[in-house]
Amino acid sequence: MEVLVERAVGRSRKSFRRRGIFGGTIVLGVLVLLLAWGGANQVSGLQKNVLEAGAQPAPATEQQPAAVEGHGAAPVTAVPHGAGTTPAAPPISAPQPHEPPAGPAAPAGHGVPVPGAHDAGGHGDGHHGPPLPEISPIAGVTFVETMIQLLDHELHGRVLGWRPNDIIAGKFTDNINNYQLGVLEAIRFTTGRLKDSLTRMGDADTYDPDLEKALHLLMNSATLFWFPSAEGSYDEALDHLRAFVEKLKTGKRSFYYRKDNLVALIATYRDLLGNVNKSLVPEDVGYFNADDYFYYAKGVAHVYYEILRVVRVAFQTQLASTLYGIDIMDTILHELSVAEQMDPWLILDCSFNSFFAHHRANLNAPLSEVSHLMVVMSQL
Repeated sequence: MEVLVERAVGRSRKSFRRRGIFGGTIVLGVLVLLLAWGGANQVSGLQKNVLEAGAQPAPATEQQPAAVEGHGAAPVTAVPHGAGTTPAAPPISAPQPHEPPAGPAAPAGHGVPVPGAHDAGGHGDGHHGPPLPEISPIAGVTFVETMIQLLDHELHGRVLGWRPNDIIAGKFTDNINNYQLGVLEAIRFTTGRLKDSLTRMGDADTYDPDLEKALHLLMNSATLFWFPSAEGSYDEALDHLRAFVEKLKTGKRSFYYRKDNLVALIATYRDLLGNVNKSLVPEDVGYFNADDYFYYAKGVAHVYYEILRVVRVAFQTQLASTLYGIDIMDTILHELSVAEQMDPWLILDCSFNSFFAHHRANLNAPLSEVSHLMVVMSQL
């Protein structure tokens, strides 16, 4: 009996051990499964978080503007964190990508360098000289008004006015004195041509009485102090020129844009300029006389420059009908503008080989070219 009991107990112990081992194996397997399931969930959670973070839409302030139809989307530039917000880009309409941005519209009359002046001939006619004035549609009005303005400025536009007849101040302002004498001489020559040909139909036509009186008064000496004074004579001459302008405006007199009139004016200017050129480069005139010749030539050149700018516009048709007429006139104006810009502080009269300037020779260079071109033009 005891043997049977021991055998039964032994079997029970062995069975218990087997069950314990089996149960432990099951428990261990369950634990392994739990650990594996938990790790998978953690990895899946991490992947989900990463994917969700990457799939979040960009903030409205960093959105890329919609691509224009027919073009690829523009690259997006990331905005650094903390750099502040950027206003949303407006929808793109024009200009298209790869197109240069539209600049400001060019002003009307672009290419004309001087405000208030107009290139009456336009760039289509080859004009390349200084800016041209805008002239009156009534023939001759701007021509005569320019003459009036030039002389009136010397009489009333300068401090102390007309200088050559000043007893005191004129002794110390010889540069201005001689400049005014040059202006006066050129106005005299222009008035003579205005009376003789520019305002007459032909040799049988009568002279205008206002132009005759104006020319007579302009011939009075520039140094007369009274009985009559130079200023009084020239002011009265200007009054007659203004009266003639009114005749042009009312149709009582005419100004003729003819080629023969243009040639006659150029020939007259050429004659006076030849005398000016001769005085600019003599052998030796002395220091105290060099500036007198220089400024006298400057006064003549100034009148030529202003009058011929008007001629360039007024006689446009006549110049265009002459071989190279427009180009020659533009070159003349350019050379006169060079003379206009010469304004040294001190007039030197050194040798041509000297280290210092010979200012009369420097001024003579452009004026000699003008004289040569006037000879050419008067023969065309």
